[in-house]
Amino acid sequence: MIVVFAIINKQSFIKTLPTLITLVVLIMSVRANRFAFLVGAPNCVLYTIAYMLEGVYFSAANAFLISMPIQIFSFFVWSKHKTDKTKSELIRMNWWQRVLSIVVIFPVWAGCYFGLGIFFKGNMALLDSFTFVLGLLISVLIALRFIEGQYLNTVSCSIGVVMWILICVKEPNNVNFVIIYCYNLFRAVQAAINWTILYQRKRDAKKVKSLG
Repeated sequence: MIVVFAIINKQSFIKTLPTLITLVVLIMSVRANRFAFLVGAPNCVLYTIAYMLEGVYFSAANAFLISMPIQIFSFFVWSKHKTDKTKSELIRMNWWQRVLSIVVIFPVWAGCYFGLGIFFKGNMALLDSFTFVLGLLISVLIALRFIEGQYLNTVSCSIGVVMWILICVKEPNNVNFVIIYCYNLFRAVQAAINWTILYQRKRDAKKVKSLG
């Protein structure tokens, strides 16, 4: 479908390629496969170029300056806590970590929007800056193996769908980004469910082992 819409709307190859690679990354991520980070890191460079071309500068900065290095870092962190050849042990945040995340995100968002917004006056700055800050938090949580990272990812993907629909109202040739964000949302929900199941299984296995 992505390829079909890309041809119909004459979308450039540099905008289509990262969305296709993302399909592979998302499938791997749902399964908590740490090699998803190795595929996703170089794909961030392609997304950076695509976002710059569309004027969503916060997303471009997030892809290149934050997402790419964090994904490389994540691979090595996950490799140290692997449970088999591809998976790693997942953990859950405690109450104060959740509160801290909520308390911090909104003032940081305001700072980015009103501060950095002076320099990055692109499309959808309000939503773009929020997904930038939320994406940073998500990347850190996933790097540290917290399952809450995938919960927040569903929120981020939902905002992304709205943002790109609004962009497509004026620029319909960007419909591929709407499609990929809808797919991102679907996979994020899958990942949140699967990661929770994997976490519960591991926790139950530890309980059984301790009782034995």
